[in-house]
Amino acid sequence: MVAFIERLSFVAGVVAAILIAVAIFVVCQMVFIRYVLVGSAAWQTEVVTFSLVAATLLGSPWVLKERGHVSVELVTAYSSPEARRGMQMMADAVVFIFAAIMFWKGLELTLQAYEGDWTTDSIYEFPLWIPYASMPIGFGLLALQSVACLIKVARGEEISGSGGH
Repeated sequence: MVAFIERLSFVAGVVAAILIAVAIFVVCQMVFIRYVLVGSAAWQTEVVTFSLVAATLLGSPWVLKERGHVSVELVTAYSSPEARRGMQMMADAVVFIFAAIMFWKGLELTLQAYEGDWTTDSIYEFPLWIPYASMPIGFGLLALQSVACLIKVARGEEISGSGGH
């Protein structure tokens, strides 16, 4: 199960990287359209905004898997291995609770947008449930990854990127 969750987190990280690349490409295209061709760029801002937000949410499980988040290791560096393990388990549990709540609220919002046929205010009227779906997907995967991290810490397995281990 842990390996499957970590593969999901990796795939989500790849999708996040692709979304960042898409945002970069669209920004370059938007600059070219606006300043070289002196044309209108109505949809580009929405695509860039939605892509970067989705990349952030979808990339968070991979960051947790790699323990790439910013942390203060002053206390853990001078703690016993048992205390470090306890602190890590507590941190992973807090991440799980937060991610589970955000998953549920994101799912509610996405379903409301879908059922209410919500769209953007632009002339393209892009359906909002599509970008909103990155919330329950990203936070759901983050919750799963926090469970995988909890299992690994409980087993005493080394977790990549955690400076105190």
